Amino acid sequence: MLIVYRRVVAGAVFIISVIAVAMMLRIGFEWRQALVDIDAMIVTPATLPDEVITVPTAQSVVSEEIYGPPPATPVVQPTVVPSATDNSPAATATAEAIRLSRSELNILLLGTDARPEETGPTRTDAIVVVHIARDTGRVSMLSIPRDLWVKYPTGGEGRINAAYVIGENRFGPGGGAALAKSTVSKLLGIPIDYFVLINFEGFKKIIDLIGGIEVDVPRAIYDPAYPTDDYRTIEVSFAAGRQWMDSERALIYARTRHADSDFGRNQRQQQVLMAIFQRIRDRGLLQQLTSLDDYTGALRGYVLTDINYRMMLELASFARTIDSENILRYAIDSSSIVELSGGATFSVQPQALRRIVSQFTGEAVSTAGGE
Repeated sequence: MLIVYRRVVAGAVFIISVIAVAMMLRIGFEWRQALVDIDAMIVTPATLPDEVITVPTAQSVVSEEIYGPPPATPVVQPTVVPSATDNSPAATATAEAIRLSRSELNILLLGTDARPEETGPTRTDAIVVVHIARDTGRVSMLSIPRDLWVKYPTGGEGRINAAYVIGENRFGPGGGAALAKSTVSKLLGIPIDYFVLINFEGFKKIIDLIGGIEVDVPRAIYDPAYPTDDYRTIEVSFAAGRQWMDSERALIYARTRHADSDFGRNQRQQQVLMAIFQRIRDRGLLQQLTSLDDYTGALRGYVLTDINYRMMLELASFARTIDSENILRYAIDSSSIVELSGGATFSVQPQALRRIVSQFTGEAVSTAGGE
């Protein structure tokens, strides 16, 4: 009887061991595939000429500096693909929370609306800067209108949403990220540490993966001429109140602007970002390591970033501690702009910009709530 009992126990242990090994192999494969997918998303921004790169100061937000002519031969730093060693999720992920190594971070979020047939770089029609203060747990978002008229650090001027495509065309791969970061940095007078660019198709895939989002629409919206990918228009409408949105509906909500303006659209984009974050938190996805490859595989080809493996883990760990109700929202809106003439659009009032940036970074007391 004892022998039979031992055989049963040994058999059970063997089966459990096989299952455990299979699970570990599965997780290992997921991590390996996820690393391959993430490698495809990581791009190293081009190195802009030394005379273009400056350290942002408080005075730079109102600078009237005339930038010199562009260099004849820009130097582009080749893309370096990180290796899955000590800096990889597989090597660094532990059961303990990973502390954010930087006390403050500024991340530039860029959204492009390239149509399916468009293969080259396109304008960034969603521009949001995220400021993270580790020690206070403070997170804030600042929306920048796509048509804001700025001076590019490489010379010339134009709409801020053209910085990315100008940089890509002029400096090659990575030049768009470099010029977009530098342009926003000089405008706001703060350093931009990282960027994340996502095509709106990738935006839809994220929402599909998390099963949709809930959005509280503050007021009814009717757009009689929402543009479609085939260059036609359709009528769209949203009733006021809380409602569940799939990816297609959420994208329309974030992009429609004929009912109000680009400034209203900026508010909706922030709303949708908040809804995505809340949905991810509710589903516990920040704590899950399994099925990671499902997410990275779906987003591959739609996302570019210069955030490295380690920082991705640090940000994910920090995100678990964030209360979405305490994320502050700011915008350069219609109350802070100056209309321009001669084919230009509008610029931002220097004093208004200083006030917005100081509140955004936490240097001044703010009552921001998001609308």
